[in-house]
Amino acid sequence: MKKVLIICTSNKTRSPLAMEIANMTARNLNAPYVFESAGLAAVGTAIDENVRTVLKEKGIETSHIPKHISEYDINDFDSVHVMTQRQKITLCSYFKNKIVEEKIVVLEIEDPYYKGIEAYRIVRDRFEEYYTDYIKENI
Repeated sequence: MKKVLIICTSNKTRSPLAMEIANMTARNLNAPYVFESAGLAAVGTAIDENVRTVLKEKGIETSHIPKHISEYDINDFDSVHVMTQRQKITLCSYFKNKIVEEKIVVLEIEDPYYKGIEAYRIVRDRFEEYYTDYIKENI
């Protein structure tokens, strides 16, 4: 089983959205993957309601609670996906570990927060396209 950790800033918008879409995609492709998510500065106990809405449109219910990266052992993951180059730099300085840097993939996904529900749909659909290709190429 391959494990991928998806990271954004707060673990309330992009990374939980990506995680749920990636796990759905892996199930649909019967692929040996599990995706988890975390935030560099996770706070609070709930994800963004727009994330819940756009996931429901795909038939996905989530009970995700934001988690901080410190709740994971980064060495347990085969790959680490971040949304921006800045997050990669932050993550590398947090772990100070060359092995971590080699595992990081930068997705370049803008935060849809404050941009309306359509922006969330666009991000969701980009994740679905990306993770379908990623899983098929790495099975």
